[in-house]
Amino acid sequence: MKTRFLSLLTLIAFALLASPASAAVTITFYSHDLRLIDGKNTDFPHAFVMLDGTDASGADVHKEFGFSARHIFINVLWEPVEGALDYDSITPTYMAEAKRHFSFTLSDAQYRAVIEVVRKWASWPQPSYDVDSHNCVTFVKEIAVAVGLAVSDDKKFVRHPRAFLDDVAARNARVLAQIQDQPQQNQANLTKPPISP
Repeated sequence: MKTRFLSLLTLIAFALLASPASAAVTITFYSHDLRLIDGKNTDFPHAFVMLDGTDASGADVHKEFGFSARHIFINVLWEPVEGALDYDSITPTYMAEAKRHFSFTLSDAQYRAVIEVVRKWASWPQPSYDVDSHNCVTFVKEIAVAVGLAVSDDKKFVRHPRAFLDDVAARNARVLAQIQDQPQQNQANLTKPPISP
């Protein structure tokens, strides 16, 4: 009997060690305001997210993802232009000047959903940036929906990253408060609500 019990404990321990680890990745939503840098260069309003932590494989994750026009010229106001993920161009200074709206720990499924959105936008056929329908706000909006947040479909937000993310924070205030207090329970608290006005 004692031998069977020890064998059972060994099997349980092995199963626990062999099972895949859970991801512990935090997502943070940011916006950056319009800013004239030096009389020649401008930071345009922008929305982006940061992922930070450890994924299910145990690999470190520290990435910022946004979506922008590759080159900003006046034609961006009336026609689609080449777009790209801008995760390589978000500097620590830019991050420090951005507004941090909210953050929470992702479930494994939510993390995979975010990565799926990023991959989809990275491979979008060119020209992929449209100031009024396929920009940084709509990119972050799709990520918010993918992780189960309620968002507005109101067109007034499409060029206003800060206002959009303030609205997302307000509309999800109760759920965000719960998951920020108890990050391990976010899988139960975040469901996929419908997009609402």
